[in-house]
Amino acid sequence: MVHLFVLVHGMEGSPSHLGELKRIMEEKYSSRENAPYYIYIAQSTKGELTFDGIDWCGERVAKEVGLSFDVLNS
Repeated sequence: MVHLFVLVHGMEGSPSHLGELKRIMEEKYSSRENAPYYIYIAQSTKGELTFDGIDWCGERVAKEVGLSFDVLNS
């Protein structure tokens, strides 16, 4: 089983705000054997785009994640 963590910041946030969280998660999960994982920081909801609402932001993030992992699987 492969685990996918998708990190999305809050209102008026920036993907750069999640760097420390990603580092901590990598540190914690790197010691686990047989548990492959990906930690992905969403880039498609920056600044004023967070005001579009959770439905539009969620749709953008889902599309971004799908496109990103399609590239990895090709």
